[in-house]
Parts: sequence; C-alpha cells; structure tokens
Amino acid sequence: MELALITWLMVKHSIADYFLQTSWMIEEKADYGKAGGLFHAGEHGVLSIIVLLFFINPFFAILLGLLDFILHYHIDWTKSNYLRGRFSFSPIPMDSNDPQYWWAMGLDQLAHYLTYATMVLIVLWLS
Repeated sequence: MELALITWLMVKHSIADYFLQTSWMIEEKADYGKAGGLFHAGEHGVLSIIVLLFFINPFFAILLGLLDFILHYHIDWTKSNYLRGRFSFSPIPMDSNDPQYWWAMGLDQLAHYLTYATMVLIVLWLS
C-alpha cells in the first residue's frame, strides 16, 4: 500500500509540475499571495486529494491535500525568491547557467518528495 501511494503521489507531482504548470504560474510564484502560485499549489492539493481518496477516508484526504497545498506553495515561494536574489543569502538573480540554480531546483524537488513521504507516514499512522 505504501509503495502504491508514494508512486501515485510522485506521478501526480510530475503531472502538476511539468504538464499543468504554465508560465503565468511560474512568474507569480515569487510574489506572495498572487493567483498563479496559489493556483499551482491548489492543483497539487486537489490532485493529492484525488490520489488519497483511494487510500483513506475523505476527511483525512482533504486535510492532507490542504497540507500539500500549504507546503507546496511555501516551498515554491522560497525557491522562486531565492532564484530571483530576493534573500540576503541568495546571489544575484540566477538562471539555468548557474550551478546554484540547479541546487535550488533539486532542493525544491526534494522538499516536495519529503512532503509525500511524510504524507505516507501519516496515512500509515491513520491506518
């Protein structure tokens, strides 16, 4: 069950991050509260709920989907602001030619997958 759940959450992540995400969402992720970032994180939350409904009851699926929405939004906001050089510890705005860009992208994806691992642990605890 755990392997199936984390696999579906990773498939869901790939769909939402690489097939459903638009330039509008990417552009607005660094500006807190803007619709693009909220919509993108909302897609993740809703798709997580759909996946989770196959494994747990609707109440907990909605709670975990909300958790995914909140964490996804803030992980993306942090990465986007780092890449734009908006933190005192981040270099000048970066692009894909900078190694730090790829470090940030990798840490972003790791944080999302650790979110899913945590969600699976919560589902196991609920079972």
